[in-house]
Amino acid sequence: MFFLNALAIQAASKVEPSWHKTWPFGPGIEEGFFSVVLKGLFILVILGGMAWLLRYLFGPGGPLRDKEFDEPDPEDPANQDKDRREQ
Repeated sequence: MFFLNALAIQAASKVEPSWHKTWPFGPGIEEGFFSVVLKGLFILVILGGMAWLLRYLFGPGGPLRDKEFDEPDPEDPANQDKDRREQ
């Protein structure tokens, strides 16, 4: 059993990890100007998509928004004056 474990560890240590070859967020700007610009645009698209999703879900009329946020504030002086004028 020890021999099989040692053999498995030896075989696994010979494999070079390949994720670092395709990882787009390396340090520095060695890849060139356009690569850095494309990385920035990619990050901008991801963050913009997240912001849009949160705006859709929790924005005015959103499906996950509390309904009390869409009602007028009963303590707002502007709304109280408006209610008095209507009466």
